[in-house]
Amino acid sequence: MIDYILTLLVLFFGATSFYLVYERFKTRKTKKESSTYVKALKDLLEDKPESAFTHLRQVVAEDSSNIDAYIRLGEILRENNQPQLALEVHKDLTLRAGLSKEEKSAVLKELTSDYMAMDDFETAEKALRELMLIDSKNRWAVATLLKVHEKVGKWDEAFHTADQLLKLEGNNSKKPLAIYKYRIAKQLYGQREYHKARIVLKEAISLDPSYVPAYMLVGDSYAQEERFEDAVNFWNRLIKAVPDQGHLVIDRLKKALFDLGRFEEIIRICENILEHDPKNIGARLTLAELNEKKGDLKATADILQGIIDDYPDDLLSLLELTRICLEKGDRKRVDELLRTLELKRELLKKNSQDQACSKISVTT
Repeated sequence: MIDYILTLLVLFFGATSFYLVYERFKTRKTKKESSTYVKALKDLLEDKPESAFTHLRQVVAEDSSNIDAYIRLGEILRENNQPQLALEVHKDLTLRAGLSKEEKSAVLKELTSDYMAMDDFETAEKALRELMLIDSKNRWAVATLLKVHEKVGKWDEAFHTADQLLKLEGNNSKKPLAIYKYRIAKQLYGQREYHKARIVLKEAISLDPSYVPAYMLVGDSYAQEERFEDAVNFWNRLIKAVPDQGHLVIDRLKKALFDLGRFEEIIRICENILEHDPKNIGARLTLAELNEKKGDLKATADILQGIIDDYPDDLLSLLELTRICLEKGDRKRVDELLRTLELKRELLKKNSQDQACSKISVTT
């Protein structure tokens, strides 16, 4: 009986000693790994990627279960223009069993970034779709998916993704979506599907009534079909909706109204623009041109002088005024304008030299 009790005591103390030695070894090893991992994170914070990479390799060599260390290793590789190696590191993680939801999301995020760095947008989209199945409200995933759609020109899908992103952000405005409708219409326009393009463009305008490119392209589509009356009406709608951008369609209106034999209407249109935007250069230059065509050189000169007073650096108006004064035979005014042009030329030359010297000093 005593022998039995002694045997039990020996086994008990032996097991206890083994456990204590094991725990000490395990704690020391964990502490060492933890210390190395902390060093790696510190290196990353201090922007020391090479040292961080060395420490992270040591961490994963000693503890293959440290998912975050693998992720950061891949990040360093990708940021140092080695996305293929980064992809190999991150793909290995997808084979791991027992990853948490957060770990799977983190790995898929890195895979997406790897594929995008390699311009493999199709596979990047698949990774994003998988990530969004795990976390449908992941803003980064939706925003990145939008970038992918924009990169490859999937404008219809981009529209829906952008709408989803706005909802995630709690943004009730629909204006940002207009550009995607415009891009869809632009593709249709390029395929000569003018009617279909107009339908989509009008949807863009309903989303953002001040979206100028949509108005312009609707008018252009009518002009392509030689429906100049409709084109003029739509360009005039732009002027009413966004008066300060009316000058963008002046040249289009001049051509269309000329083809319709209603060239004089451009004067009323320019005056309408100037009512809302009195210093608009485009409208004023057009009026100057029309007055010159009518032979009213004084009115032309007055308009050009007004532009120069408001925009002293506008060389086009200065040159045009010089030409008009030559036609009028006003030598005194021509001499004054030529001196002004010479001064501006010298100033431009000096500024150009100063910029060149500045670039040289920066490079040296």
